[in-house]
Amino acid sequence: MSEAAEKDLYAVLGASSSDSVHQLKHRYQQLALQYHPDRLGGEGSLEVESGVKKFLEVDAAWRILSDQNTRRHYDLQRRGTETGLASGFYSLSRGHDLGPG
Repeated sequence: MSEAAEKDLYAVLGASSSDSVHQLKHRYQQLALQYHPDRLGGEGSLEVESGVKKFLEVDAAWRILSDQNTRRHYDLQRRGTETGLASGFYSLSRGHDLGPG
């Protein structure tokens, strides 16, 4: 699993999974303003580099959590990881189709 996939996107935004899209948007806007590269000081400093990295993380989290379908998919994948279940019905069913009739 990649580093991005292991990050809790809600934590990146300082939010929880029960927050509404409106609440997530508010957190995103606050953090995007705080870490936006145009608002950071001197070029090439470690602080600017860290801020740009944080800005990109916040933006990536918002892109996933702002869309209802991608958020649902992320939440399902996250729950599966937290409970230790394998993802997908195929692996849970040992190869048997669990689809409708």
